[in-house]
Amino acid sequence: MKKWIIFPVILITAFALFFIITPGKSRTKSYYSGDALAYNNQVYIATTNTGSLEVFKLEGSDLNLVAKAKPYNVRFGTYGDFYDAKLSEESGHLYVYAVSNYTIYKYEVGVEKLTQVRETSNTYWEWYNRIDKFGSDIVTVSAKGVKVLNTDLEVIVAHDFKNQEAPYNISGNDRFFMSVNEATSKLEIYDVESRTVIKTISLNFKFDKGNRRAYQDEAGYAYVVDDYYAKKFDVSGKLLASFQHLDYQGFDISGTSNDEFVYFSNGVGVVKLDKEMKEKDYAWTGNMGGKAGWAMGLKAVYANGDKIVVFNNTNILVLDANLNKVAAVSSIEEAEASAMENLFLKLDKNNVFVNSDVVLSGGGFLPNEELSINFANKITKEKADSRGRFSTTIKVPAEAKKINQDIRVDGVSSKLHYSISVRVE
Repeated sequence: MKKWIIFPVILITAFALFFIITPGKSRTKSYYSGDALAYNNQVYIATTNTGSLEVFKLEGSDLNLVAKAKPYNVRFGTYGDFYDAKLSEESGHLYVYAVSNYTIYKYEVGVEKLTQVRETSNTYWEWYNRIDKFGSDIVTVSAKGVKVLNTDLEVIVAHDFKNQEAPYNISGNDRFFMSVNEATSKLEIYDVESRTVIKTISLNFKFDKGNRRAYQDEAGYAYVVDDYYAKKFDVSGKLLASFQHLDYQGFDISGTSNDEFVYFSNGVGVVKLDKEMKEKDYAWTGNMGGKAGWAMGLKAVYANGDKIVVFNNTNILVLDANLNKVAAVSSIEEAEASAMENLFLKLDKNNVFVNSDVVLSGGGFLPNEELSINFANKITKEKADSRGRFSTTIKVPAEAKKINQDIRVDGVSSKLHYSISVRVE
């Protein structure tokens, strides 16, 4: 508790620093999301925030790069970008899955290299936002919903459960999926068996939207953090306990297989709570990684005690169970500007008619970047705002075919691009 006495004093410095050096204005690309896994009692971390798939291994007080890869297009002889990655232990081996555009890649993680073991592309123009593991199932998340895959990366079952504005915000296990829907300020709980949303729970946001993810423990309780409270619910939506944090932007909340504590990030730092949502400790992460930090994505794993992996803007930070620094690695890929969040697009309607208007909005591009919108080969120009977001009304071209048609948005300078499908009647 003594730490909280000094915390409000240093928050002024941290908050000022955030506005001076934000993820979008950093000279290096920002780390804001990723995955972590304990394999053979060692911590591995995977992220695609730089566009490359990067896999790190915690060795003592060092976070060492195991391997780095980019997807290669044989047809055009060009390298692309990865958008998300998921670590998985299978039959005693460590693998990492990654997605790029319409393709899923699977690599085995070796001592100093990644060995590709599978690659598959869909033929129905589904653009993958994320790849994850919900319980024992490998899943993809896109604007078309959640799909469960087998080990050959073939679709077993599809669920019409979506968060088009923030696909990162969908998490889950074998029985329930959860989505932090910032557009409606709700936590949505989806039952896999009934294939319906069984509960929506009100949340409170006052800051700009960002990556936020709920967590469900082994007992089935759901944990989520908004911009005021970290909260614990049962699946019926009953609030069981809460903890009021310092009114900063709530991001991720996570626990470990040891299942004793939960940890959450709120930009300025990380807070440790017991299962009654009582504060046990906290850490201000602003300068822990050696560069300006802003704690966003968070993943807790158990390896010789809890290890908390924080995607901390200019660095990836590993903390121990007492929230002391174990290791950190800084981003080295330079960029004049970098995206502040994952790419996303959304439409105000799913079905449109030729010559009608449709509102297209999105984000995840560079701040103030020029954008090119391609709808049935008709190009329109738009400009992202200071957060890398945009909203515009476009007319459905006469050339649009009466089928599901893609609308593609390209960042002119970043080369980032993203697509969303709309049905033309």
